[in-house]
Amino acid sequence: MSTPQFQKPDPKVFLRAVLAGSTLLLALALWQFRMQIIAEELFFTSLNFRAALYVGYITLALSLFLVIFAFSAKWENLLRSFEALHKSLSKLGNAGLLLYLLAIGAYMALVLGFYGRFLLNPFPRLALFWFVAALGASLLAAQRGSPWIEALPAVLLSLALVHNIALFFQQVTTFPLSLDWSEISRYYQASFYASQRVYGVELALPVTHPSRYLLQSIPFFLGDLPLWAHRLWQALLWVGMALVTALVLGRRAKVGRGWLAALFVSWAYLYLMQGAVFYHLLPCVFLVLWGFDAKRFWRSLLVVAVASLWAGISRINWAPLPGALAALLYLLETPLDNVKHPLNLSYWWQPAAYFLGGSLSALGAYWLYIRYSRIEDIGQFGSSFTSALLWDRLWPNAAFPTGILPGILIVSLPLWLVLRRRLQGVKLHVIRRLAVAVILLVFFAGGLVVSVKIGGGTNLHNMDAYMVLLLAATVQTAFGRLAPDGGEPKTEPLRLPGLLVALFLAVPILFAALSGGPQELPDTEVADAAIAQIQEEVDWALENGMEVLFISQRHLITFRQIDAPLVHEYEKLFLMEMAISENTAYLERFHKDIDNWRFGVIITDPLHSNLRDDEQNSLAAENNAWVRAVARPILCAYQVTQTFDELTLQVLQPRFGSKCSD
Repeated sequence: MSTPQFQKPDPKVFLRAVLAGSTLLLALALWQFRMQIIAEELFFTSLNFRAALYVGYITLALSLFLVIFAFSAKWENLLRSFEALHKSLSKLGNAGLLLYLLAIGAYMALVLGFYGRFLLNPFPRLALFWFVAALGASLLAAQRGSPWIEALPAVLLSLALVHNIALFFQQVTTFPLSLDWSEISRYYQASFYASQRVYGVELALPVTHPSRYLLQSIPFFLGDLPLWAHRLWQALLWVGMALVTALVLGRRAKVGRGWLAALFVSWAYLYLMQGAVFYHLLPCVFLVLWGFDAKRFWRSLLVVAVASLWAGISRINWAPLPGALAALLYLLETPLDNVKHPLNLSYWWQPAAYFLGGSLSALGAYWLYIRYSRIEDIGQFGSSFTSALLWDRLWPNAAFPTGILPGILIVSLPLWLVLRRRLQGVKLHVIRRLAVAVILLVFFAGGLVVSVKIGGGTNLHNMDAYMVLLLAATVQTAFGRLAPDGGEPKTEPLRLPGLLVALFLAVPILFAALSGGPQELPDTEVADAAIAQIQEEVDWALENGMEVLFISQRHLITFRQIDAPLVHEYEKLFLMEMAISENTAYLERFHKDIDNWRFGVIITDPLHSNLRDDEQNSLAAENNAWVRAVARPILCAYQVTQTFDELTLQVLQPRFGSKCSD
């Protein structure tokens, strides 16, 4: 093991930087907070909010005084005062650790609770995060008897980790309707694997993301579990898969045990969540990280093949990922056997075999899945190849203010800087450097293309394959798993300057700290009353011999909250997939059924017929595809009978008369 070493900052420079940065952050936070409470007319009507603002001003004045003192000739007196405070806190012992845990609890209660909406602006959120972390570092350092600066990374990472995990378990609720636009659709598609048990009929398997829904289907085989149990299982998948991947990567890189291992796992978990890298994709990553051995070809090829089978039913652009990851590990861990003849086949045939063998295994698994999926129109599997490309989403836009390209460059920069520093002075043939760079850049370019497809571009999750490869390459090299050429001795431990360490930690921590907020759901009684009214509409249609179509909220049938026969076609998420990919055959069948008033009742999200431009709607392209392919045909043939505005839910019945096709 070759653990990276960090250069300790100069105490004078560090003290001034922390105080000045904290003061600036507090000033910006108070400015945004003041603007918000004035805009919401709370400044003059709420004593609590005015008091909070005035306390902030007093704290800011004190912070400014400390900054001025830190830049004076007597800065050492201030440093000694902080050291004395540190010694006083050490008397708390384990009570200090308990106080920090209570501070984390208070932080999460504020961010996710009633006052969380006043922490949605970046500076108030970051100010609260930073001051809780600073308090926690003081308490932890005193409890452990270590310097404050050494405790700070652990506290920042642990607070960001708790914040991120809490966001997933925040979704575990008994609220009976969908928490967001696509949440419920995921559970419905997962039920396809257990369709005989759930619906009494055998449905075709999912077209998109089969491995995701396979994982999500497990609770359906455990009995008639309620909706909240499926939400809990999905939260466990999100958190568990990322933690397993971080643990396996740390084990492979031999990062050690104890605090260092915990810090590494926390950082790697947060790095994966920047995409986020979806949980159903991670098994084919940690399988290769766990089982690959450059000195055992056949075992490694088998591991790659198994991981590739999973990749093949996960996402088509991930088909080559396990083989590429194995090839990358081989290139990093295996020196050239003949430096004078770097293109000798005796070196290159193994990484080529991993890549080709893995890719063929993945494509074979995908072909077999399509063949046995019971989908008659196999053209539906090609939706990702016919979707429009929205290149403007590479840049900052309303759907993703950071933009895909700037965002991924921010995420990548610290890792590329570490790689560059590690490779300095290491005898590594240019052909090996070039091969590693090509693997990373090919997946980088591929991720950009996938990201700009209509329906995407709102985050970095389609850059996932590139992010995983860059993570593996950086960790392997940073912890001494890089094999130099020419028989050099083992590389010296990597020494990182303080600014690079700060950047390395700051990027994933900031992504975590700025995400999420309070969950504002309608009253459950309102939702239950709406479900009861929908049941009445359903009963009326069934009594008159008509079918009922749940475009959205189809889980009401899945979890038996509504008593109605299942109409499998035209579920919202898949209908949108067909709309944005312009699957003419599928949409023509849909339009014909709508025009012929096949359904006596339709339950859907509220529909409108207005086309939007980018200034009116952050997802204008998706809106317009939906309006043209779905909303306008329905509104032509059906009329709205009920709208539940608070629940974003609508009920429609046929508008009998002349056909829309006429």
